[in-house]
Amino acid sequence: MNPFFSEAAARFAGSTALVDRRSGLSVGFGGLVDFLESRPLPDVGFVASRSESFFDHVVFLLGMLARGAVVAPVGHRLPLGRARELAAGIGVSGFWNGGAFEPMDGSAPPVEGPGTVLFTSGSSGVPKAVAHRFHRHVASARGAAERIPLGPGDGWLVSLPPHHVSGFSIPVRCLLAGATAVFPDQGLDFCSQVRDSAVTHLSVVDTQLRRLLRAGVDLSGLKAVLVGGGPVPRDLVSQALDAGVPLHVTYGMTEAASQVCTTQRLFKVPERIHAGTPLPGREVRTVGGRIEVRGEVVADSVSASDGWMQTGDCGRFDSEGNLVVEGRVDRMIVSGGENIHPEAVEILLAEAPGVGRAVVVGVPSEEFGMRPVAFVAGDFSGEGLRDFLRGRVEAFAVPDRFLKWPSSVDSDAAKPDYRALEKLALGR
Repeated sequence: MNPFFSEAAARFAGSTALVDRRSGLSVGFGGLVDFLESRPLPDVGFVASRSESFFDHVVFLLGMLARGAVVAPVGHRLPLGRARELAAGIGVSGFWNGGAFEPMDGSAPPVEGPGTVLFTSGSSGVPKAVAHRFHRHVASARGAAERIPLGPGDGWLVSLPPHHVSGFSIPVRCLLAGATAVFPDQGLDFCSQVRDSAVTHLSVVDTQLRRLLRAGVDLSGLKAVLVGGGPVPRDLVSQALDAGVPLHVTYGMTEAASQVCTTQRLFKVPERIHAGTPLPGREVRTVGGRIEVRGEVVADSVSASDGWMQTGDCGRFDSEGNLVVEGRVDRMIVSGGENIHPEAVEILLAEAPGVGRAVVVGVPSEEFGMRPVAFVAGDFSGEGLRDFLRGRVEAFAVPDRFLKWPSSVDSDAAKPDYRALEKLALGR
């Protein structure tokens, strides 16, 4: 048995570890080890997994980690064939699909167990597999707790899927702190899930937070609401603070086992939205305007010999040492010699009346090399959006076209399929 689980069970024996709202099942810390050991789990050391139920998936992952295995969760919305391809591509010895197990021709796992292989979003290309020894997730949770206190009696809603590092990190934080990982009834709408009386902490992406505020969900009684997954619009921060939301903005990534920087609770809107200062166990620097990270949370395979990892993000520190993230290097649009950060335009478009979500992509231009095109979800007119952006961004950064958001791309995803949107902008 992985000592992380037995130590948590001993320290917090009187507290609740897991609650599943759909089934009504509650697992106390005192019975956690017996619960995990009683699960019918495959006898393999490296396994991929997939399940529509967040609770079933996390219980499987924890059970395998408790036994010292390396786990590789994949998204439940992926077609089964594609999920199998991802599993085979990293050399797992088996594939667990919502309870059914399929042996596969595996190889040695990329890290010594217990550990994880988590896939990046793949929004700008093929998803990348990132291997972590489990202690890096524990280190991530320990540093996060220094910024957002968490303990027995608290409940963190597992509102993000466990195949993403942001979702997987929630139960790890709870187990480390003696808090309850609250699994929603996924048959309910998101607003109803958040209204659960056991929830004191919440992780969301900006689209989820905006939906909650528009629905009038009262978040002021929570202890912490963590928002990340990309640049956060200034108007959204302002609306949240006006509503009394205990808001924290964060910056993180799969390669660093989730959070890297996180703000203290915000009580006023910063002049420039930032992600706060580095959490304990992380170092952050910028080199030529590009963000690099080093520390005990960084995967071994992605760092240079001196330990520093190039993140692929652009950013800078403000005068108070807060990290301002300006966008992805691989999403930058160079138009007529000018650099356009699509994220900056997207944040402004999200503030326009009637707009629910916007993504800006670059398309080839004979005259300028590349030009921006925007996909917009909501009720809008192209001319109205041009007028809205005029004076807010440089003229060269205003998109040439404003297209309706396609039904084939998930508008709620933290990082939508940019490649698919680029192809659609080209008429493919």
